[in-house]
Amino acid sequence: MKNSVQKNYLLLAALFLTIFLIGFGQTARAQTGGTMKIKLYFPKDDPDADNELVAVERNIKRTNRVADAALRELLKGVTEDERKKGLDSAYSVDSIVTGREECSRDKMKPLAAYYLGVSVKKGTATVNFRAEAECYLQSAAFMMSRVMNPIDATLKQFSSIKEVQYALNGKVITEWDA
Repeated sequence: MKNSVQKNYLLLAALFLTIFLIGFGQTARAQTGGTMKIKLYFPKDDPDADNELVAVERNIKRTNRVADAALRELLKGVTEDERKKGLDSAYSVDSIVTGREECSRDKMKPLAAYYLGVSVKKGTATVNFRAEAECYLQSAAFMMSRVMNPIDATLKQFSSIKEVQYALNGKVITEWDA
């Protein structure tokens, strides 16, 4: 009889452990799966709008790296529906405005191709690009603001980000040549 009681306790313990692990696994999946809504900011496609930004909402895959995911989504540019609503983005090669040979449209890729990531420390987001992104970031002043203002606004929607700075290959740019 003693062996059967021990077996029952072991079976009961195994059953509770199984239920616990199944429940825990579902909770973990629920926290990392699914989608989340974010805001992205795009300028109006109107030269008289003075770089006025408009917020649009998009659903993205749920992540703990929300700032990075938001920038990756922003750098994709506007959708066809957003374009029809009068919004624009400056992240395609057609948007580059410089006189520099290395920045010619036939030599460049969209800005997203040069994006390395974003880090956030003490309220400052550092957006890191490969060196080729300088053609987007160091262009005519009007174009610089069309590239940077949407990035700044998209990141500053998050309460942990107060300031945005830009880096090329990890080196923060402190002076701009617009």
